[in-house]
Amino acid sequence: MKKIFLLLFLLLSFCGTSAASFKDDLLTLDGVVSVDEIVQSGDSKPFAEKYVVTFAQYLDWNNPDLGTFTQRVEIGFKGYDNVNVIYTSGYELYEKNFEKDDEHEISKMYNGNFINVEYRFFSKSKPEGLSSESTALWEYLTDENASNDFHNIIEQLKEILSGRWVFTGASKGGQATNVFAYYFPNDADAYVSYVAPFCDGIDDDRAFNAIYNTIGNERYGEEKAKEYRDLMLDFQVEAIKNRDYLQPLIISNDLYLDNKYPLKTASLDFEVDIADLVFVEWQYEQNFASFDEVMKITPRSDDLSTPDVKENQKFLDALLTLILIRVNDNPLSENKELSFPYVVHAVTENGNYGMRLQPLRDELAKIGLSMDFTAETEKNYIALSDFTQEQLDTFKFNPATRNKMLEWTQTNTSNVIMIYGDSDPWYFMRLPETDNQNIHVFISSTNSHGVTINKMEEELSTEIKALLSEWLMQDADEESKNILSSSGSGCNSGISLFALGLVILLKKKFHS
Repeated sequence: MKKIFLLLFLLLSFCGTSAASFKDDLLTLDGVVSVDEIVQSGDSKPFAEKYVVTFAQYLDWNNPDLGTFTQRVEIGFKGYDNVNVIYTSGYELYEKNFEKDDEHEISKMYNGNFINVEYRFFSKSKPEGLSSESTALWEYLTDENASNDFHNIIEQLKEILSGRWVFTGASKGGQATNVFAYYFPNDADAYVSYVAPFCDGIDDDRAFNAIYNTIGNERYGEEKAKEYRDLMLDFQVEAIKNRDYLQPLIISNDLYLDNKYPLKTASLDFEVDIADLVFVEWQYEQNFASFDEVMKITPRSDDLSTPDVKENQKFLDALLTLILIRVNDNPLSENKELSFPYVVHAVTENGNYGMRLQPLRDELAKIGLSMDFTAETEKNYIALSDFTQEQLDTFKFNPATRNKMLEWTQTNTSNVIMIYGDSDPWYFMRLPETDNQNIHVFISSTNSHGVTINKMEEELSTEIKALLSEWLMQDADEESKNILSSSGSGCNSGISLFALGLVILLKKKFHS
């Protein structure tokens, strides 16, 4: 008996003090270019080890001879046998979050490893020669190529990680999740997409039609929702009415005077900001009280042709402050190098919402005002305002991926969960409903674009967690799960299972 206890002690001690680290294992993988340690800060250090790993990826997976580029992946490691949660935002990695606890809610639920992938052609994951001023290389920014990037990362990591896999993402990343399930249905044990749109082309009118007519009905009731929609429309009217004062303070005119962008003028950009402001408010905050507070400020001039700035000053300052807060909250409005890959991918394959501002034009017409943003300008405005003429002539929408995804909703055999908030503008541009039993759709009436499993209504959250547990939990009993999940840094599963065998042997000894 003493010998058994001694052997067990030595084995478990070895598990906690293995000479090899997860970093060493990463460096053995084919295609790993570099592994840089992340030092976790603060009191919460959820990972045993954390790294930024750079993978070499093919520029075009259908033509490897074209060469490679490097792609960044943030990896938080807990154990070799733990659940693996691979996540993409669909955009760049945020370096300022590396040291923080940026763990995903699903990895927290299952004590999982967290693998955060920067989307191809964003930030530092791009080939040499890629530029927002050129058309070169952008044809390789496709959903199929991106899915192959994810597949390669998973295939490599499966060489050293033996746990179950979840692929997940939100918004653009949620769309990427659904697309990945189409291309690689067997790579993950579960695919969880949050608030994933799939727009009907580059001029999808469903979001703005909802913004002016139906959005919020389920969450707030029809009467209250209409009150909020009318409030936002009135706010837009006041902003346009006072544009002479507001526009120069919101738009840096010198950024938009370059005539190589056909639609990029200060006037039109100001109107797009005012239109998008309402979209973003429904998408995230829904803090209508802040708009109501501004709209109640008096006195203000009724002279529409030349509003008296002095008389209106308190109101104008409140308008300006709220507009600036909301415009600056939109990450795509800040940096063209960050936003341009999104625009290219939207225009060529993923689609985008179209502006439908007729209700605003109608309200302005009642008081004798108009907009430069006409009904004709609405069409394909996202491309017209960001592309040169050469890019407009080159980047064309291809509906092939959308057609594949429409078929996929009927034929999918993977374990898929789709999560939405029904007062989110993007909700109205989702994939159509399906009776496919492998796709589980959950719609929260108390959430918008920021919905998470833990924020949903309790009955929905419980049902989602039950599905995930069914798909992700290993077949071993609870005792083996506890030992496996504690394997930590450097303990391989063979040693853990042998230790488990000794535990079982000891139990038999004590009960004999």
